[in-house]
Amino acid sequence: MAGGNFDILAGKVRPGTYTNFESTRNDYTGVSERGTTVIPLIGHDYGPEKKMILLTNSSPDARFDMLGYSIFDNDPGGNMLLLREAFKSARYVYVYITKTGTPASGLGGGVKAKARFGGTRGNALRYSFVENPAGGFDITIFLGADRVSFYEGVPDVAALIAENSRFIDFTVDSDATTPGELEEIAGITLTGGTDVPTTNTDISAFTDALDNIRFNTVCFPVEDPTLHTAIRTKISYLRRNVGRGVQAVVPDFSADFEGIISVTNSPVVDGAALTHAQACAWVAGASAGASYVQSLTYRRYIGATDIVDPKDNEESIAAIRAGEFFFSFSESGEVIVEYDINSLTTFVKPVDKTYSKNRVMRVFDTFKEALQVNFPPNKFDNSPTGWDVMEGLGKAILKRFEDVGAVKNVDYDNDFLVDRELSTGDEVYFVVGLEPVDSAEKLFFTVKTR
Repeated sequence: MAGGNFDILAGKVRPGTYTNFESTRNDYTGVSERGTTVIPLIGHDYGPEKKMILLTNSSPDARFDMLGYSIFDNDPGGNMLLLREAFKSARYVYVYITKTGTPASGLGGGVKAKARFGGTRGNALRYSFVENPAGGFDITIFLGADRVSFYEGVPDVAALIAENSRFIDFTVDSDATTPGELEEIAGITLTGGTDVPTTNTDISAFTDALDNIRFNTVCFPVEDPTLHTAIRTKISYLRRNVGRGVQAVVPDFSADFEGIISVTNSPVVDGAALTHAQACAWVAGASAGASYVQSLTYRRYIGATDIVDPKDNEESIAAIRAGEFFFSFSESGEVIVEYDINSLTTFVKPVDKTYSKNRVMRVFDTFKEALQVNFPPNKFDNSPTGWDVMEGLGKAILKRFEDVGAVKNVDYDNDFLVDRELSTGDEVYFVVGLEPVDSAEKLFFTVKTR
């Protein structure tokens, strides 16, 4: 944790608690709804390509059939780790599988079998048909060591197809002894599933898919600088052209943009040293899960025991000035967020230093979304009566934000007004004043010793 003395005029760069001691000996007696993040699963070996799959914190494994793994598994590509880290704070996570490959397949028991999705994980699918004494066959499907489906007393292939397995697509084997009839089989393991590498075109398809969902942050665990430009372009478009209050979390990207959080070191979690790219998942989940009256500064990283690429005092100061989001040690040795800032470092009016603070940006973004929800087109009359209604609603929104500690110094007579001279036809112009509340992150004490 940063500390030491302070100069009241110079201030400090790092958040911390600073103390000055001054002698006073003299000859006289002195007298604060967010929570959705998006993660592309790059290099994943199973699942539907180019589809947004919604997972929830309350049921993170509900789409096990699409991912091929529990989020608590350690898959070869390390994508389940990203989900685990994001769900430490996020309420919802959209996952997007950029590319898989050829589905695995098998033959036996009177059926042809093909994995529902492409990828080498399909080679871990296995099925067996065991004759049931009461009639029909008991069908069991395994994925690795896990039994994932069981159908009892299935009479024939048509009935098995009707079960519509979430893991294997069964069809009639026309070359079987009796086509359409099931045959007892001890076990058939699917084979031939392949993976296909993700290309830049696949990443572009992912960024385009962001247009169609509502989210707060996107984890972009990609280290290629050329692709960093692609996500910056998309986030800038969503913020400035579509009006969406979103941010992307990217490893080692000096974007100089309030919509990009640049993660420049990483923690050791459960004995595994995370890369900067992998740490983006936790940051994206924590940023999405933080309300507009919360800062992540000094937020503890649960499960972290050490830091990869830790920064000393001078490096920390330089990193903050460069707009980096990184991890430090607390006084008690816990891994914490040093400073909840984004990558913005150039401040030109009307943008000032407050725009580099993520809590402030969450206030602005949440307020923007509140306006979009409460002021849709064709809801109000563009007349003096409608203007009064709109101003009243706007002031109610301001009061809500003030009551929860998101904004301060609200002037209810002037901070939400319709410009009645400019508003005409189908166009309404508003003048809104907003002063966000930031967190107390640099504390300066002057201790008078006696």
